[in-house]
Amino acid sequence: MGNPTSSDKEVVVIGTHEALFEPVESTRCDACEGPIYADDEGAGYDVPGRGVYLWKHGDAVELEIAPLCSSCASAIGMTALARWEIEEEEG
Repeated sequence: MGNPTSSDKEVVVIGTHEALFEPVESTRCDACEGPIYADDEGAGYDVPGRGVYLWKHGDAVELEIAPLCSSCASAIGMTALARWEIEEEEG
């Protein structure tokens, strides 16, 4: 058979049920499912954002944070502002 190489070795990973409940930081936009790139400079309009889902179950209220790419964050924010302005004009 020959000498075993590093590619012949098997890697075993063991996990428990606790791994199912660990929060995972998403790298995909929740709106368009495109990749989210971290901006190293932290300035300008190309900064990724976040959205918030509001869930109500009986008397319990739950907030879920959703990652958004910079394009979707800007589009959703501008749409919300435009709708708010329309409602203000209508009374």
